Amino acid sequence: MTASDSPRFPFRIPFFSNFWEQLRQTYKSSFFIKRRPKWNIEKEYARPDEDQYKQELHWQGFITEEYWAGDDDFNQFPLIKQDLSDLDEYLLPIFWEFNQKSKYYQNAFYKYQWIFMFGAFFTTILAVLTGYYGGLPEGNVNFFFLVADRDIYVNIFGFMTTIISAVTTYYTVLSNQGEPRKRWASYRRLAEELRMLYFRYVSRVEPFHRANRIDVLRRRVLELRGQEKENG
Repeated sequence: MTASDSPRFPFRIPFFSNFWEQLRQTYKSSFFIKRRPKWNIEKEYARPDEDQYKQELHWQGFITEEYWAGDDDFNQFPLIKQDLSDLDEYLLPIFWEFNQKSKYYQNAFYKYQWIFMFGAFFTTILAVLTGYYGGLPEGNVNFFFLVADRDIYVNIFGFMTTIISAVTTYYTVLSNQGEPRKRWASYRRLAEELRMLYFRYVSRVEPFHRANRIDVLRRRVLELRGQEKENG
């Protein structure tokens, strides 16, 4: 029997391999990881280049000529093309603005929650360490194989506790006063109402079934803009 014919030792046990793979997938798909906050989301919407803008329209479920899924030629529907032109001029700019602000405040809400959670955790740990080393007899003590005077560790942990608790309190106050969750919900609602108007306008259903439909569209968009100001 040659070396290639010799049996191989099964280094991977199927049960444990599947278990760790499932655990890894669960970790990656958990809400805590997938919805972790970002630090570079702008509050104001900046329109990208035309190709990326068309992609964003498609991702949001809106109608675009470039991603027209019908079998017929899009040019055979001049009324739809005119409707899309009206919507791009009067409705979509406000939708993108509300949508961007919704994402901004959603991210701010998660960011404040993360800061509060980690801040409270590390404040507790450092406070415990401060109390523990403060209760030891005077002299040199160990901290992970680092030997130093007890008072040095007490001062370091006490200072770090003060700094982290102050930062946590600051962001907690920002979260309470800025009300990011309320603003997130408000802008999300306004954006989705504009989305509904978009498809009602294209479908030409009430109240967009008369000759003055574009005036009705402008008025409804202005009403939603007014609700933004009312909600602060």
